[in-house]
Amino acid sequence: MKKSLIFSVLFVVFAVFSFSTCKKPKKSDECNITSFKIGGEELLASNGTIGKIYCKTFNVTSLTPTITVSAGAKVDPASGVAKDFTSPVTYTVTAESGKTKTYTVTITKNETPCP
Repeated sequence: MKKSLIFSVLFVVFAVFSFSTCKKPKKSDECNITSFKIGGEELLASNGTIGKIYCKTFNVTSLTPTITVSAGAKVDPASGVAKDFTSPVTYTVTAESGKTKTYTVTITKNETPCP
């Protein structure tokens, strides 16, 4: 009985020690916008800049982008939040590791009236 109690205690101590020393998986450094859509139209990102040219009378004061980012990352402002794009809007993507990357979204209106 005494040997079995000692064995049980040693087993529990070993099990606790084994689990507490397990390495946690490394957090991802990926912090990219993989998709940025307005009205279902994809706006491509290049070197941290996302841009689109719309016709002169297109209303850019309340556009709601759908944004997809790297797995585990977060974007601020969040996807689905309406923003006023009369001036460039900056989006910050934060990876699981805390690494960040900024994207500037510029919506330009040209002089052509909308059809």
